[in-house]
Amino acid sequence: MTFRRRPDPAKAFGRAGLLFCGVALTWTCAALGLFVGDLGKCSLSRPGLREARVRVGEVRQALTTYQIERNRCPTTSDDLISGGYIDARRFVDPWRKWIAFSCSEEDTTVRSAGPDGVFGTPDDVRDPPG
Repeated sequence: MTFRRRPDPAKAFGRAGLLFCGVALTWTCAALGLFVGDLGKCSLSRPGLREARVRVGEVRQALTTYQIERNRCPTTSDDLISGGYIDARRFVDPWRKWIAFSCSEEDTTVRSAGPDGVFGTPDDVRDPPG
């Protein structure tokens, strides 16, 4: 019976293997760092965006209910508030800005200005998204 000695896994690649593993590990860490760095730009990771989406959705729901019950669009937010469709505090986003809406028979949009407080910029929170 002949016994063969198994090679030591730590020495299996030699110097070239260690160099390759080191380079691969460096690239993997760099890629992971870029990915994690981009998470800070992700809309879900910014404070307040989740709450803004909830509030925009609540205003959208109030608009829809108003339209169904009254068969028309509200002209101002006061129509929704005084009619009891939504509380006035729900019209304020997490950055203390008023949530805006536009309503027509064809299209209804609800929008928060987002963290920068300026409408029409990429960080706006909209329903429908777009």
